[in-house]
Amino acid sequence: MAQGKVSVAAIQTGSGATKQVERTVLFIGQAPENNGKILPINAQSDFDAEFGVADSPLKTQVKAWQRNGDDLVSGYAIAHAIDADVMALIDEAMDQDVSPEIIVICTPVTGKAEVESYQAKALEILSSLARRVRFLVAAPGLTELQNWSDLVTALQPITDGVVAPQTAVIPLLFGDELGAVTGRLCKSAVTIADSPMRVLTGAMSLMPHPVDAAGKPLTNSTTAALDALRFSCTQFYPDFDGTYFGDVNMLDAEGGDFQQIEAGRIVDKAARDVRIIAIQNIKNRRLNNSTSGIEFGKRIMGKPLREMARSINIGADKFPGLIDTPKDDSINLTFMNATTLQVVLKVKPINSPNTIIVGIMLDNAE
Repeated sequence: MAQGKVSVAAIQTGSGATKQVERTVLFIGQAPENNGKILPINAQSDFDAEFGVADSPLKTQVKAWQRNGDDLVSGYAIAHAIDADVMALIDEAMDQDVSPEIIVICTPVTGKAEVESYQAKALEILSSLARRVRFLVAAPGLTELQNWSDLVTALQPITDGVVAPQTAVIPLLFGDELGAVTGRLCKSAVTIADSPMRVLTGAMSLMPHPVDAAGKPLTNSTTAALDALRFSCTQFYPDFDGTYFGDVNMLDAEGGDFQQIEAGRIVDKAARDVRIIAIQNIKNRRLNNSTSGIEFGKRIMGKPLREMARSINIGADKFPGLIDTPKDDSINLTFMNATTLQVVLKVKPINSPNTIIVGIMLDNAE
């Protein structure tokens, strides 16, 4: 004999939302108040209350971040004393589950060894915690006795021969452009695929225009020289109002794929998203080495790319997604053995020009 039975279960598909790491920043810099504390900050934060009324390197940069971002910017900040161990502060933040996209170091580096140490820290965080972070690091600006050529000569050794694809160095020519460009990278009105060079993002809000010991103002000749040395700098357009930024130059090797920050940001986002999907599908028997199992794997592993490629249409205008639409060969799954699956994703960026050359001719046709 038997009796009828019914059981209804809620099926977990792993299709819910995940936390967004992109545009989350961690500032670390010298300030007199709240040393060593990990403080959440956003566009509404009162930095005088958080870090003290007196000017400080940290407060200068977070205020520039606040001005040049928007009302949605958010992140964390750690104030420290002059002789603090910055690497230990980073480790403490990681232990407290702070997961930023960008770590901003407000104390200027003075040599290439420091730059390389931040790159090593980024790799350490990736290998130990699977967190993909990028460092934006300050470099010294002018001293009272320097002219612009002296500064270029003094800064040159800092990046010379350095290979650090997760690290960029920003000289403090104005004094607060490190925080300003970070705010520019965090604006919700632009995407992570947009370069900070994008002029339509708007002019930057910075401290007064700097002059050197000879009274000469900062010009494109100096910023271009620093850009050629792989520093990341402001720039100007003759007869066009405002101060703008160039590329954020990551210290990748010659010919590397990740010499501009936006290239790495889109790959990092794809990596973060697909990692969650991969974890959810450990020992999921729907993902198997049959034809249907491989097709299932392509569909779920390719979801982040399809979402990133989604464009927006406003009237006749089309605003592209973060990447180009993935093709059939953009996702490849190979079972290396019975228990190991190799997944390869191809992310195709949508390029935009940083040089526009216009030719004009007369049309004298009758």
